[in-house]
Amino acid sequence: MRPSAVHLRIIEDTGRVRERYGLLLAGGYALQAHGCADRRADDLCLVTAHRAPITEPAAAMAAALRERGLSAEPEAGGPRMARVLVTDEIAGWSCAVELSREDLRDAPLDAGVCLVVGLDDAVGLAVRALHDRGLPRDFIDVAAAGDRYGFRDLERLGARHADEWRTEELVQRLETVDQLADEAFTRYGVDEERITAIRRFAYAWVEEIKLRRVEDGDIEFGMDVPEVD
Repeated sequence: MRPSAVHLRIIEDTGRVRERYGLLLAGGYALQAHGCADRRADDLCLVTAHRAPITEPAAAMAAALRERGLSAEPEAGGPRMARVLVTDEIAGWSCAVELSREDLRDAPLDAGVCLVVGLDDAVGLAVRALHDRGLPRDFIDVAAAGDRYGFRDLERLGARHADEWRTEELVQRLETVDQLADEAFTRYGVDEERITAIRRFAYAWVEEIKLRRVEDGDIEFGMDVPEVD
């Protein structure tokens, strides 16, 4: 796991807050820590199973960062999500720290710099992100996890972190992989060969789900799966 200098500073400056609220590193860095992905991480995501309103650790984190000379403002994003906008006006950088309250199942991993979520939780949260939004980094992360997990296991892990999991929505999201330009992947350090592999992974998953549904008698699922050049 190789946090950027900015992310590393935020992680180090919020150690007491992370310990108090059980905040664990998730996202791309967590997958890196488990040896499951190696993309360039531009996201800083922290999750907790603490029952306090998520705005509480967000406010505490902002206060800790202000004590360290940074500008930091918490923003509520819903009952289980918040973010802290962090700015160093002297150095000229800004960063958003995403926080969420999650139903974590696995023991955390000590990555040295900080604790990160367990592997199954890290993968499940990545699959949920793919199901919900389908950003290029979500495809990168889940395709990397596909080297260790089968499609059904990925769905199972994603579903346990989702309030409303629908396989149909997952299929629709996977099918958007062709709408993403190669440049959307290369900014994360992914080369052309890997981009092709990610697209093939998405197509194969769609095909597997559709075959499964046809076998179950669901005629709404056709087999129109594109080819990769």
